[in-house]
Amino acid sequence: MTARERNNYRLRFLSSPQEARFSSSDLLGIITLSAIGLHVLGFGVDFLQYLTYKNLSHKPAPTLVQMADGSSIHVAPLGSLERTPEVIQEFVRATLAMLMTWEGTVPSPAEGGQEMKDKGVKIRSPEGRQGKVTTPAYQAAFALSEDFRKEFLTEVARLTPAGVFQEDTQVIFVPIDIGNPVKIESGKWRVPIVANLIVVDNTNVLGETIAFNKDVFVRAVTPPQYASHLQGIAQIVQAIRTSGLEIYAIRDLQQQEL
Repeated sequence: MTARERNNYRLRFLSSPQEARFSSSDLLGIITLSAIGLHVLGFGVDFLQYLTYKNLSHKPAPTLVQMADGSSIHVAPLGSLERTPEVIQEFVRATLAMLMTWEGTVPSPAEGGQEMKDKGVKIRSPEGRQGKVTTPAYQAAFALSEDFRKEFLTEVARLTPAGVFQEDTQVIFVPIDIGNPVKIESGKWRVPIVANLIVVDNTNVLGETIAFNKDVFVRAVTPPQYASHLQGIAQIVQAIRTSGLEIYAIRDLQQQEL
């Protein structure tokens, strides 16, 4: 073998591995394997997400929610127009107790302070007659629908004895039976109430009993968004309407339901 042939052979020997290492067929294989690896990795991520969502779907809904002011409340998953019978009954009882109990005193704004005289809130009827309702009754009236609230407060002002604001007379709402809510349609219920109003004054310490038997009509509403910084009447309205319910009518209970 001549020197030239030996040099050519050496050059072919040196160049052939480089050509094999970077051949187009090998490069295509590397790209294919890389693509398959990325697809497998993506599938693994999707599978992990699926397992996470599956675990969340079988997880019970939280029953305790902490509010902005640090207080906690129990919650239950319900539709926007659904309310439990217990919530409806308690809403009706608490609202009527504030509306129909007239004591002539209110808590002192000072912490630990004694009861102070209730000056009441002036209400003018559509006919121009002026009367007064107790402050708790005025506040509780925000649990009534807007069109019914004015009418009801006018009637309460007419019925409230003047002696209430002189601390000579008290009217106390005493519930006897708050019936199970009867569903009228989606988001509306009728609640039968059997109760008494006991009127006590300086001349009759035993009290006079007046029957208060009514059908209370309640509907679901959107509760206000919770805001801990509110004060005054805005804070009162928020607290009154937190249950997401309002009373839109009160009628005499039918005799056959007693």
